[in-house]
Amino acid sequence: MIAIALALLAAAPIAQLSDAQLDQKLAGVQKMLVVGDRIDAVSSLFVGTPYVEFPLGEGGDGPEPQARWRLDGVDCQTFVETVLSLANAKSTAHAKALLDDIRYSKPPLSFAHRNHFTEAQWLPANIEKGYLRDEVPSIDGRAPAADLHLARAKWSKLPGLARLASADIPEGKFPIRYLTPAQLKKRASSIEIGSVILVVREDDPKRIVRTSHMGFVLRGPRGLFVRHATSGAEHKVIDEPLDDYLTRMDSFKKWRVIGFGLAMPLDAKVRAGQVQ
Repeated sequence: MIAIALALLAAAPIAQLSDAQLDQKLAGVQKMLVVGDRIDAVSSLFVGTPYVEFPLGEGGDGPEPQARWRLDGVDCQTFVETVLSLANAKSTAHAKALLDDIRYSKPPLSFAHRNHFTEAQWLPANIEKGYLRDEVPSIDGRAPAADLHLARAKWSKLPGLARLASADIPEGKFPIRYLTPAQLKKRASSIEIGSVILVVREDDPKRIVRTSHMGFVLRGPRGLFVRHATSGAEHKVIDEPLDDYLTRMDSFKKWRVIGFGLAMPLDAKVRAGQVQ
């Protein structure tokens, strides 16, 4: 067991850094003028980090008492959130505050005020705060939208969502623009490096949610790839060629992938300066 733990740490550079060492890394990252380069540099430190279900919580006595900050385990969303916070931070302490700002709608920081649903809470909140911008309309102004329909009377009865019963969840219809797999392949060269790619699924009353996964689109020597925390066989943060990723997503039959949302990371200096 000790050997396995050491192997995991060796595969995840960021988990081995002290706060002081990470501060030095962030000082260098902040010299990069292009936010996509900062996303690439920070996220590369997570490659090999183990996938963990529900890795973050509120660090108290609430429904999920896990710590609010950790670098040794992520799921797909906390990976994206943590990278966004680090890419905009001056220090580790600043990144921790930014992560709270990204994950929560308002104080006090609680399970009730966490941005749980991607389309209804997480994405619009972080667009409004200046961390992200919906990129799909600039790539294809005629791109369709998938609607998330939220009614507490329905979603709260589902086993997978019942844990959110005490959360402050809005009701109504919440759209997310997307590109079909064919359109994304055709327009891949238009994607801004560092963009958050969101997997949009067909409507299924037994699942409610429409966005099931997220990661970053980056460019390497062999072309575009997706860096994401997968719960699949690898069970860690990996780099996957974009074409392979799209083909794999298009192969799902039980809960079909209809397309992909894209959110371009912004240089959030103004917002970051307000968060201490």
